[in-house]
Amino acid sequence: MKKFFCAALAFAAASAAVLAGCNAAPDYTQYISEKRSEIYLYKDDIAEITVHCVSREQPYNADGICGDMCDLIEVFVKISPVPDAVGLTLGDYSGEMNYEAVDERFTASYSAPAISADGVDVALDFNGETHTYRTLGVLDSGTMTCEQALLYAEQYDGELFKSLTNRCAFEGEIYVRLLFDEGCYYYVGVCDRQKNITAYLLDGGTGKVIATKKDG
Repeated sequence: MKKFFCAALAFAAASAAVLAGCNAAPDYTQYISEKRSEIYLYKDDIAEITVHCVSREQPYNADGICGDMCDLIEVFVKISPVPDAVGLTLGDYSGEMNYEAVDERFTASYSAPAISADGVDVALDFNGETHTYRTLGVLDSGTMTCEQALLYAEQYDGELFKSLTNRCAFEGEIYVRLLFDEGCYYYVGVCDRQKNITAYLLDGGTGKVIATKKDG
């Protein structure tokens, strides 16, 4: 009887510890399924180049469930006048870019870790010549990280995050994208299991929520 009583007490204590731990909010950064952490830009009268450093689930599916992540470099190029073809060389990558007629731009995406530098050289082959451009990163010392932007969004709308939290788990996935338009901003999107997305636009320096939008 004594052994049974002691075992029962131990089980109860362990159960209480588990329940107490589950009362804590989950680490929401573990539910990010898309993160754009850096942008590099170049523009002149002929060429406009944008480079994104992205980590994204593969395959990508906005279903409220996080999948395995893959690090990508995405490159977008506009050239005037539009050439027949554009070849890209960036770091160890080299290949022909795809053309998107709707946006009148060339694109390329390949698996590679995020670039961490003030700038990166992009070589473009078009019209029989190779042109090298120095793109510059948009981040500065006053710009917060993706993880910090998510924290500000969670503080702004804690009720939403709480409503999607089931004990120790978050029943949704989160997108955090760095944006640039004469300054840094962040898009934070929360997608639930019904594929409804609640989005926030934040100032990249202060974390202030500028706008919100809900789809679904």
